[in-house]
Amino acid sequence: MDESSHKFGTFLNLIYPLLFSALFISAKFFWKLDYTVLGFDKILDSTITFSSIIIGFYTAMYGVLITLKDSDIMRAFRRNKLTGILKFQLYDSLTISFGVLLTSVLMQSLINYPGVFTGCVTNIWTFFIGYFIATSFRAITLLLNIMFHSDDESQDENTRCESVKSANERYKRLDDEKDKN
Repeated sequence: MDESSHKFGTFLNLIYPLLFSALFISAKFFWKLDYTVLGFDKILDSTITFSSIIIGFYTAMYGVLITLKDSDIMRAFRRNKLTGILKFQLYDSLTISFGVLLTSVLMQSLINYPGVFTGCVTNIWTFFIGYFIATSFRAITLLLNIMFHSDDESQDENTRCESVKSANERYKRLDDEKDKN
């Protein structure tokens, strides 16, 4: 893949959550949807639950990523200078998840106070929901690709055996250090 198509792909990957959010806002205005829709309180409850689950998933996966910092795929990210984009995407998805959670909690109270302010917050919430869905899909796909990337794909049998030996030696050293403490 040449450099220009790689940059274009990166640009699309970074911009499509904004486009998805614009689609959500457009649909909201096209169908004249707002916080007075019957069942909106249930939508908020579900959104709070789902965004909390996503935040928990991210937290667990970030912990796993720490253990994979020396894996082939993470070295490839560093070699190709993609760690900045990786960090941005992970921060972006976690930040918007908290944004959705907080605006959903706020909306639970505001739906009882109709007015311009509640309408503005509803527009922000709708934008956040679109962005949240797109970034969650992007981040979960990225994390699952990292998690299930096989370090063994590019190794022949001899290298694999050496890799297993070095891993066993590393775990033995860690166990020895743990026993000393």
